[in-house]
Order: sequence, then structure tokens, then C-alpha cells
Amino acid sequence: MALATIDSVLEQIDGLVRGAGAEGGRDFRLRLEELVRRGGRSTENAIVHYITGRAVAMATRIDLVRMAGYIRSDAFLLPLKKVIAMGEDDLLREEAILSIAKYNDRRALDILEAALARIAKPQLQAVITQAIERIKANSPLLAMLPRFLRGGRDSDLFQVTLKVFKKILAPADARTFIAYLHHGDQAVSEGSFEILCARGDEAVYFFVAEYFREHSRLLLRTAESRVGAARLERLIVALRDYLERFPQFFSQLRPDIAGLSQKADGAAWGEALAALIRDLDRVMQAR
Repeated sequence: MALATIDSVLEQIDGLVRGAGAEGGRDFRLRLEELVRRGGRSTENAIVHYITGRAVAMATRIDLVRMAGYIRSDAFLLPLKKVIAMGEDDLLREEAILSIAKYNDRRALDILEAALARIAKPQLQAVITQAIERIKANSPLLAMLPRFLRGGRDSDLFQVTLKVFKKILAPADARTFIAYLHHGDQAVSEGSFEILCARGDEAVYFFVAEYFREHSRLLLRTAESRVGAARLERLIVALRDYLERFPQFFSQLRPDIAGLSQKADGAAWGEALAALIRDLDRVMQAR
């Protein structure tokens, strides 16, 4: 957007906000939302200034906080968090809690759980608790993640949860599991790799590749045992899932895969590796 146009939008926002008084309401929020979406990050920064400052009436700030929850820009997360923690009006803080909840993701949950631990007022605690429960109810990932993180402590529940995640997660949700690739529980670590391979997109390639390179070398040391061989085979099968969806990365990993296959010596995991190479070579030749 041209600079002159951005300036015009900012002027309209400023006039709308400063002229709102106590008569804001739905029409005010809809018009403001339209302007903010049109102006992008520059206009979002202006809204942040109004939300966290005291230059406009409290009723207007409450409307701005509500609007932030509908837009759900990353730019509003920290300002809303600040309002929850230090807002001078409890109604304003409640609206900030509800707006954060509309993000409906791990970031929102972390902010609300941290606020619940710090805020002592029962009324605000009740609002936060309800918001947390609503996020978990709306997100299978957040609701089921604690079961996944039990890992080897409850293998049956872990395996069921892993299968569900590998079927339903969106790529954005799958990226959550990058943080668990080096988890202390072996099941959680290897399960996170499987999820990234099954549901991740091109953006997770670096993490998939580095994990495969590192863990294939480690597992090769124990591949003569039945457990070690099974873990290595699962690693290979998971990588195959990923490369079949994104074969453009095969050439980058082919030297590592070929080097590993030379050490298979007829093992079952070697057959899985040979199938991966055969199928991906066919795909690449057809492109």
C-alpha cells in the first residue's frame, strides 16, 4: 500500500477512535476493523498504542480490545497480555482475556495459564479458567497433548494419541512438535518426528532432515538388537512419508540415505530403506 494511502487510513482511524467517546459499539468496531485490515501492520501498531495507553476513553479501549480478538494479529498478543496483567479496569482485563482466547492456540493458552498463576482476583480467575477450557475444547491438539507427553509412561494411550495426531493435525499444528524432537522421553521424541513427517509441510524440512541424520547414526549402533532395528525402521518409514509428499527434498538427503543403506546387510530396516530409494527415484524420474 502506498505511503499516502497508509497515512490516510491512519488519519481515519485516529479520527474514528478519538471521536468515539462512549458511543462506540458494534458499528464502530466493524468500521475500525475494516480500516485496520486495509492498513496492515502500520495500522495495527496504531491500535496497540491506543490499547495500552490512556489517550482515549475506557469504553473505546474496551472496543479496541474486542476488535483485536477478532483480527487476531500477532501484533496484538503482547499488548493484550499486558492489559491482562496490568490493566487498570477489570472489565478491560476481562475483554483482553476473551480476545486472547479467540487466538485459540498454544500461545494463547500459555498467556492465560501464566495469568491464572499470577492473578488473585476470583472473578478474573473464573474468566481465565473458562477461556482456557474453551480453547482446549476447541483444539484437539491442546486437549490431547498432555496424553502424548506421557510418552513411555503410558504406552497404550501414547500410541492411540500419536495415531490420531498423524491423521488430523494441520501443518501449523504439526510445527508444535519441533519443540519436542529432543524431549527426554524417547517415545515423545520419536513420535514428534513421525508427526512432523506425516503432517508437516515444507517449512519443517530442516528439522526433519537434521533429526533423521542424527538419529539414524545413533540407532545404527543398536540396530543389531530387535528393539534398535525396529526403531530405525520406524524412522525410515516416517521419512518416506515425508519425502513422498515433498520429493523435491530427496536429492538433498539421498547421500545420507545411500550411505545408511550400505550398512543394512539384509536387515528388515534395509528393505524399508531400499523401498524408499526405489520409490523416490521413480518419482524423481517422472518429474
